[in-house]
Amino acid sequence: MSDTCGDKCESLEWIRERIHNKKHFTARFIGQIVDASGMEAELVVKVLAGVLFAILAFSDHAHFFANSLLVIVPALLIFVFPAEKPTDDSLFIYFSLFGALTVLDRSLEKIPCYYILKLALFVLLYLPPYVLHKRISELIQDQLKPQKSSENVSEMTRSNRTAPKTNQSTRTAVSAAPLPPPPPQEQPKPVEQAPAPVVVPAPVPVPVEQPAPPPQPVEQPPPPPPVEQAPPPPPAPAPEPTPAPADPAPKLPSSRSRTDLAGGSQRLKSGPNPMQSNSFYNLKSEADGFNSRNAISPGSNLNDMIFRPTEKLVFNAPFDYDNLTYHMKITNNSHHRIAYAVKGNAVPRVMANPAFGILNVGEMRIVAVSVQKFDWNDVDYQKDRIAYDYVLLPDDNNEKTFSMAMFQNSDTKRRKNIMIEYNP
Repeated sequence: MSDTCGDKCESLEWIRERIHNKKHFTARFIGQIVDASGMEAELVVKVLAGVLFAILAFSDHAHFFANSLLVIVPALLIFVFPAEKPTDDSLFIYFSLFGALTVLDRSLEKIPCYYILKLALFVLLYLPPYVLHKRISELIQDQLKPQKSSENVSEMTRSNRTAPKTNQSTRTAVSAAPLPPPPPQEQPKPVEQAPAPVVVPAPVPVPVEQPAPPPQPVEQPPPPPPVEQAPPPPPAPAPEPTPAPADPAPKLPSSRSRTDLAGGSQRLKSGPNPMQSNSFYNLKSEADGFNSRNAISPGSNLNDMIFRPTEKLVFNAPFDYDNLTYHMKITNNSHHRIAYAVKGNAVPRVMANPAFGILNVGEMRIVAVSVQKFDWNDVDYQKDRIAYDYVLLPDDNNEKTFSMAMFQNSDTKRRKNIMIEYNP
């Protein structure tokens, strides 16, 4: 008796949870009816259950009401309240059983109160302590185990059958292995022939007359001619100092990158670098831009653009060249096109090329940052920097060319500061 009482108590507790605990959509629905009618929750459930019992027992549309209820409830759990959805295995068992019984509805509805029994069966799938869907799942797994074991046995037999074939193949490979030794014996022959031609060039055409008098030991002094060949090398180093001054000359232009300066042919096709002619690209004060992160909206992403290097550029001395150039990489890491402009506080001594542009999604671009020659003692270089101002363009903006109007009335304007350091 205690066991049966325990089972009943467990079932009643499950039902009470669905009536009073608002985490279940049924309790929330009953709560709305309670608020509207003023009745108690349990009384509302009894009224609804009585109406449903009368419809399923005496109505001619019991088939429609029962199947509609059995479809609407799981649909709400799957699409409207997914947090309360049962497991996929239990839903698979539920719909499989529902489809099989629905096909037989017309032949089984002759049983008295058939649709009430059908509804009770699907409630028992989840009502503790019965939880029929778990028992059905265990039965299915028990039936699948012998099939899996038989499949494993068949795979083992197949692997055992294929094993001797692999052994034979390895044996044939081993037997074939001794064949390679003969070729290495033939290889030393060409090796012996190689030194012969090496000996021929050694005498050189000059000592051709010497092979005739080998029997005469007196003619061994001819080796001094090679001694005469040794002096020619010393004159060779003499001409080397002459090209030496030519080497430093190319080194200077190699450090120069005039194509990256204003008006360079490879980047700006015509006109000067806009950083020289337009005040838009000048940072107005020392503090301009350093507090840019505070102006960024909370929903923005500080990694929309990726900069390499990330914080600073270092230029090595000497600084008396026409210009020194550092090529940095910028990448659009957002899901929108980006318009950018490079500003600086040391223009025209420090400039970037291209100074503006539009980056498509995922596009990478090389920007050349150039420092023109300057006198180390006459310039305050310690606060030099450049800043990338950029905005995210809306999806409906299809403009191909950059314009400063893109920065006006934009809530996505951001700034990245890159410091300039000099290594004397």
